[in-house]
Amino acid sequence: MPVSGPVALGRAVVVGVGDRVPEPWATAAEVVIDEPVLAERPVGRAPDVVDRLHRAWAAREPVVIRLAVDPGRFRPPVSEALEPWTLDVSDEPWADRLHFLVWANSYDARGGEVIWWWGRKAARLGGIETPDGPADLRLPDGRAAWVDGGPLRPWTPAELGGDGDGDGVDTTVVVPSEAVDRGVLAVQPTPVAPEADLAPDQLAAVAHGSGPARVIAPAGSGKTRVLTERLRHLLRDRGYAPAGVVAVAYNKAAQLELEARTADVRPHVRTLNSLGLWVLTRHRGGVPPLLDERDVRRLVDDLAPVRRQRRSNTDPIGPYVESLAAIRLGLRDPVEVEAERDDVPGLAELFPAYRRALADRGAVDFDDQVYAAIETLLADGPFRRELQSTCRHLLVDEFQDLTPAHLLLVRLLALPELDVFGVGDDDQVIYGHASADPAFLIDYAARFPAAADHPLTVNYRCPVEVVEGARTLLGYNHRRVPKEIHTGPSADPTPGALSVVRHPADGGAGAAVEVVQSWLAEPGVAPAHVAVLARVNSLLLAPHVALHQAGVPVQSVLGPEVLERTGLRAAMAYLRIAASPESIDPADIVEILRRPTRGLPQWFPDRLHRRSAWHLHELRGIGPTLSDKERPKLDRLVDDLEIVCDAGREGTTRHVLVAVRDGVGLGSAMTLLDRTGGGQGTSHLDDLEGLLQVADLHPDVAGFEDWLRATFRREADTEGVTLSTIHRVKGREWPRVAVFGVSDGVVPHRLAGDVEEERRVLHVAITRAEHRATLLVDQTRPSPFLDELAGRAPRRPAQARIARAGVVLDAADAEVEGRLKAWRSARAKADGVPAYVVLNDKHLRGIAAARPTTPAELIACDGIGPTKLENYGDEILAIVDALNTEL
Repeated sequence: MPVSGPVALGRAVVVGVGDRVPEPWATAAEVVIDEPVLAERPVGRAPDVVDRLHRAWAAREPVVIRLAVDPGRFRPPVSEALEPWTLDVSDEPWADRLHFLVWANSYDARGGEVIWWWGRKAARLGGIETPDGPADLRLPDGRAAWVDGGPLRPWTPAELGGDGDGDGVDTTVVVPSEAVDRGVLAVQPTPVAPEADLAPDQLAAVAHGSGPARVIAPAGSGKTRVLTERLRHLLRDRGYAPAGVVAVAYNKAAQLELEARTADVRPHVRTLNSLGLWVLTRHRGGVPPLLDERDVRRLVDDLAPVRRQRRSNTDPIGPYVESLAAIRLGLRDPVEVEAERDDVPGLAELFPAYRRALADRGAVDFDDQVYAAIETLLADGPFRRELQSTCRHLLVDEFQDLTPAHLLLVRLLALPELDVFGVGDDDQVIYGHASADPAFLIDYAARFPAAADHPLTVNYRCPVEVVEGARTLLGYNHRRVPKEIHTGPSADPTPGALSVVRHPADGGAGAAVEVVQSWLAEPGVAPAHVAVLARVNSLLLAPHVALHQAGVPVQSVLGPEVLERTGLRAAMAYLRIAASPESIDPADIVEILRRPTRGLPQWFPDRLHRRSAWHLHELRGIGPTLSDKERPKLDRLVDDLEIVCDAGREGTTRHVLVAVRDGVGLGSAMTLLDRTGGGQGTSHLDDLEGLLQVADLHPDVAGFEDWLRATFRREADTEGVTLSTIHRVKGREWPRVAVFGVSDGVVPHRLAGDVEEERRVLHVAITRAEHRATLLVDQTRPSPFLDELAGRAPRRPAQARIARAGVVLDAADAEVEGRLKAWRSARAKADGVPAYVVLNDKHLRGIAAARPTTPAELIACDGIGPTKLENYGDEILAIVDALNTEL
């Protein structure tokens, strides 16, 4: 047995309990596989011994593997029928790795004879074993060859002991074990450097030697080029088998771009969802039917355990669809998802029923392409092992955007070697609401053992001031990969390339128009070269309308449906009431009854619809027909409407909206509704802010709504100024970028629980700019991030994420609880739903103990959120109020 070569190649040796260790490994470290190892949960976090073996294999460290158990016990791939949501992203069927690592690059010395099984397998393919040297075998063409079981890598002749003259006799070459697995004696090519003209940091990533790698790619650092050149280098220069190399793009557009850039080598490129669909297609023997959104909503509607009365302008199905995604892509417990929301009663029962319905149809929806693929890979071990042989080398783009389910799918397919070339930027993780997490890149090596780091360090896109400002801003974050970010050699050095424009509270729209028009006046700057970005959707209302009014062409993400959101519908109704106080549409009064909540009886809307129009004195005239308890509530409603009508007679559109927001209390009501909004473009209070900005452009109350709706009847211009939220434009760039609404409460958003992600959002916004980035700021409430951009803010210690504050109560008043249970039974019967759908016992006990007297106190109770506040709030508060009086 030639020992110098094998030890140099990092081969291990496997021995039994009483076997003597062969001399070449006499001083090597020993790893023991015994009963406690196999006693671990079969699908879960791998035992430490597995990671120890993986590091040794990756580093080509010769070790002794002592088997104290029959290896046949961990040879068959594990099959486990599990719900993927029960797993963590670090979980795996770890026997896949254990079996591989024990034998991948090891001699078998059990019983005294030392056997190199790869040499014997290669001999069956036409080679001749040469146990006495100079290598493992002689190829048919006469060359000496090692059969390498370590990580696939390029070898120089000098490393292998050959003379390198290529005469076909003395040269020693390497046949990788994965080639033998494929049934061929393919020789590793002589190393060739990448041909592309790359910067040193990019070249180092492309030329990465072997095993997994983390490529941290800051904004503008050329990550797509690195990924495409890495693909080309593996397939063209290193001779990797195309059947074992897969590139994974985040979406279809990215897939098409990768394919176009690497057309010369024709790689396998899939999106994350098509990767899952490929798994299912292979397993089921055909492509499963794919349900579109309409099919999904119909199926949820059929299965939902709740049949609440439908109200106009509400979407009871949407929250269930969102929650199904949270369970499957976020790998979250259905019970927890249901508990943190108030608009998906019965979700925990719906989820398994929904998935059974999909299985009965043999179909999948968009998210189930990933979720069901994970489930299939776990449940069918032999099938999983088969597919792993075609995913030996994965290249994954936009790694920072992966959800837990995406990451688990990648890891299952990449086993046992876990050779994943991950490209992404932890500073661009802005989809925390979808369970994306910077930890996936920060802790990359924990999930892909022995991963190398290849950071890209140059931003080639942005001007000098933007790069410096972004670097300073991100320096206030703690959960990130430490990195250097430098400006590119051709970066725009113009002073003022990153600027701040401060405007009055009512001047945001005008400031946006002024900035955009100043850019368009510059030579060579066209509308398509400009983007106006905002943290949330509704704040784009003002620049959308103002630019239209100024004659600037726009392509905007906003459509007329934005005016149908809860707060905007109510605000529009108040404006219509203000514009026509002598003849108020009853539908408008009904629209504002719970915004804010009035506590009027359920029959009151029907009473209103008995007339085609109302005057305020007529409305107040209903009072004598009400109970003593309800009459003051009606008086308060009429008083509020008088405030609105007075504002309409005496002031402008803004005056009315301010009166509605502050005097009537619509702002407070929207704040309550925002409690579960998450700040991801769904804030109702932001809707009012956006409408107030627009109000300044059309002060006439009576004509405001028609004027505003007319704006949305104009066709978008594909060559116009882009108006979009920041979350929609990651990966894109423009010569000029204006960031609208960089104000306290918006950036960072008041509803966001992770201030570090909010910094990342602003960072993404300004790094879309190639030459100029301007921040538009309400001078009355500037964002605290402005001082951080300039480095003037003090540094603070790391803080945990902010979680929604919940009121946890143990005690309960028996009589109050009993009354609430009686009410719940009656309400459930009237609605035709199970009692728990209204509120469960735990939530009733909490309300009974808290005895809330206001909507704000009620929404602080567990189980009460915006939807249940609106559906049941008045009734619950009335019950508690009555009992408080009695007791």
